[in-house]
Amino acid sequence: MAEAADWQKLAGALRELHRVLLERARQDYERDHLANLSPGQFLQLLTTNAEFGWLRALAELMVDLDLVSDAEPQYRDETATAVRAAVEYVIAMPKAPDPGSPFAQRYWTYVHADPHTAMAHAGVKQAIAAWPRPPQDDAAGLLHERHRLAEKARHLSRRRQGLLTDCARSVPFPGK
Repeated sequence: MAEAADWQKLAGALRELHRVLLERARQDYERDHLANLSPGQFLQLLTTNAEFGWLRALAELMVDLDLVSDAEPQYRDETATAVRAAVEYVIAMPKAPDPGSPFAQRYWTYVHADPHTAMAHAGVKQAIAAWPRPPQDDAAGLLHERHRLAEKARHLSRRRQGLLTDCARSVPFPGK
């Protein structure tokens, strides 16, 4: 099964890929709209503007992986095969005639045109090489594993929120 170092390596590679994609998307937006965005303006666009919605698939994957990697070892072990499949599903090159997801369309344009994106992509591929191969590596199998990982992350998130709520109830407020 995956070791803690494998989780950290994958998380770091995905963060680097996300950073590179954010930079490139920002450059494209500023060029196309003749704008110079402040960090606050850029953050607002990332969270509200449909032009940046394609990045959501990668961001959601990163959140799911963080939730699972912070869990007890039994949960991490249960999802190890889903991790590689989930990453491969998100970064997979679309096969003709399917144009692919909005993420894949923009992502592969950047991978081919931008050496920084290509290097970050290679870093992710290198990081997932240590993970077990999924039982099915066709699109449907990868999508199934992506959903399995997302469900486990949601379960862990709800569980964590429940624990936090229970802890909050047990801590008395000062003066009460």
